[in-house]
Amino acid sequence: MKLLSFYLAKRYLTAKWSLMSTLSILMISFGIITLITVISIMNGFHTNYRKKIIETNTYHIIIQNNNYRNNSYQYIKSILAKNKEIISIIPYFNGEGIIKSNWSTMGIVIKALPADVLSKDSGFKREIQIPKGEFDLTKPYNIIVGEELAREIGINIGDKVSILTFRGEDFNFLTPSIKVMNVVGFFKTGYWDFDRGMVYISLKAAYSLFGISERDLSLGVKIKNIFRVDKVARWIQHRLEEDVYIRTWIDMNRPLFEALKNEKIAIGFVVFLIIVSGAFNIIGSLIMTIMDKRKEIGILRAIGATPSLIKRIFVIDGLYIGVLGTLIGVSVGLFITVHINEIFHMLEIIINFFKNIIYNLFLMPLGYLPIPDFKLLSKSIYYIEGVPVEIHLLDILIISVMAIGLSVLAAYYPANKAAKLKPVETIRYE
Repeated sequence: MKLLSFYLAKRYLTAKWSLMSTLSILMISFGIITLITVISIMNGFHTNYRKKIIETNTYHIIIQNNNYRNNSYQYIKSILAKNKEIISIIPYFNGEGIIKSNWSTMGIVIKALPADVLSKDSGFKREIQIPKGEFDLTKPYNIIVGEELAREIGINIGDKVSILTFRGEDFNFLTPSIKVMNVVGFFKTGYWDFDRGMVYISLKAAYSLFGISERDLSLGVKIKNIFRVDKVARWIQHRLEEDVYIRTWIDMNRPLFEALKNEKIAIGFVVFLIIVSGAFNIIGSLIMTIMDKRKEIGILRAIGATPSLIKRIFVIDGLYIGVLGTLIGVSVGLFITVHINEIFHMLEIIINFFKNIIYNLFLMPLGYLPIPDFKLLSKSIYYIEGVPVEIHLLDILIISVMAIGLSVLAAYYPANKAAKLKPVETIRYE
């Protein structure tokens, strides 16, 4: 009986392929294509932002020492070395100040790092780019400036800049400290706020600029798996008890990552409505099939087919539509996602080709200036190099299951109507 229901469902679906069935498959496919592409691009951007933020500006775990008498830097480091999840421990200091060049003055965030940070922190070395100069903190008054900041205040490699900071713990008794520093490199993280408002200096320079000592430093910890950060943080807190204040990258960036997560859910829901529209088309398609096949349904009932068999036939029709639409959608969606940058580049070539034709034929004879080339993602506007994508198999599985499940659910109502047809009346009026 089960094989019979599958056979009849296929016959009913393919014997007279309706426009509604085609539209149902196309809408489900289009919804899945859009959903996979959008979700994968958002995954790529989220991962990109997360890497840039926690690898170049913060750490996976930050430890601030509340009781320096009991816990020296070396003591804390010896405790952390016992955990195999921890891959690097970097002492650092964050402060604020003012940078002055010959052309401009701006407020900045000053991040002080050890001179050998690139050899100790592989994540930092991987994510930070040095488009000009070098990342050299071996000399006390070397400074590495964000690329956007350097452009804004008009400096170049080898120039001198003045850094103004304030020393002291009491706000009423702060004393200014000014140091002239040598620009040895520009850095680029790909995160505009960092590149425009941050500089790197050595810890030795920070001791002089801010009047601090080793006891004022924080410890930045990097671990193997950033999603196990809470477990490692609890381990550290248990070993050092109440003498340290611990924050994780999740704590420090919670509003940003919650906003990105909610944005992904909201956009995914809106795009999913396309699949819902396809499901409504399935209802219309199957109702039209039932009206067209009333006589055949009546004959099946008359020769002994049960209502459950009739219902199963049309539910399987919905399943066929859902599976076919899902297979097409997933295949095309993955292809577009993997080749999204090539597709964007091809669109730019096509648009610029027609733009040049229009300009040469109609605008140039009238004396108009050339039209700039069209860019879908201009670096000067969006501050990105290509579209980052990250395909999660779990996302594809969830999308596929929901699309097929919705198709089967949509088929249930017309299938139930078909099962309730009375064979005598159906054959009589046909």
